[in-house]
Amino acid sequence: MDPAALRSEFPALHQEVHGRPLVYLDSASTTLKPRAVIDAVVQVMARDAGNVHRGVHALSEAATAAFDAARREVAGFVGAPPDEIVFTRGTTESINLVAQTLGRARVGPGDAVLVTELEHHSNLVPWQMLCRERGAQLRVLPIDESGQLRLDLLPTLLGERTRLVALSHASNVLGTVNPVAQVARLAHERGALVLVDGAQAVAHLPVDVKALDCDFYAFSAHKMYGPTGVGVLYGCEALLETMPPWQGGGDMVLEVRWEGT
Repeated sequence: MDPAALRSEFPALHQEVHGRPLVYLDSASTTLKPRAVIDAVVQVMARDAGNVHRGVHALSEAATAAFDAARREVAGFVGAPPDEIVFTRGTTESINLVAQTLGRARVGPGDAVLVTELEHHSNLVPWQMLCRERGAQLRVLPIDESGQLRLDLLPTLLGERTRLVALSHASNVLGTVNPVAQVARLAHERGALVLVDGAQAVAHLPVDVKALDCDFYAFSAHKMYGPTGVGVLYGCEALLETMPPWQGGGDMVLEVRWEGT
């Protein structure tokens, strides 16, 4: 795309920084928003300004239809059925959701969670917190001098009590693309679940969560030209059904009384 067309598509590029035309090279952190995304957000705020799933008036129904259509679109983008897509506020919240629900239910004293030496803090700190709380061990799969995972050490680190493996699809520092399907196969053979931080990969690589054979896949809209404050958690439906609620509120209950919900 030529510079003029690029500036037309991405309004933020019209500005100057320190008296020079903006050249943006920080997309690994967050992407600029194309005009189509900006226009879509404005339309929702200006026209479909109803509460999703909470009203029966025309604006609420329009907002709900758009919301459900977005879920189907995202599901198709990663090769999942819509019922396995959970909207969150970002990759970090998606990972914390799994750690604080499924993690608390499945990880106990003497168990282990395995991460890799490539992990972003968002896919490390939640597991550190969980292991500290539950009396579990955090194990780390190292990388070699070229930035690749030491897969030869994986069978040793995958003990019988390893409950979950958390790894990035692509590193935000080195750009290493991890062999997720291979790791998932080995983890599942040992009875461990697999969560993938896909924040850096999903905008650049074709993602099929079923082919990757992961149990969870997390990513953020703002790293793939979408709005800030929107995240996605893919989760296998059978596992999602077993996870206790992390946060309580409306649109999730059948009956509410003072004595209980």
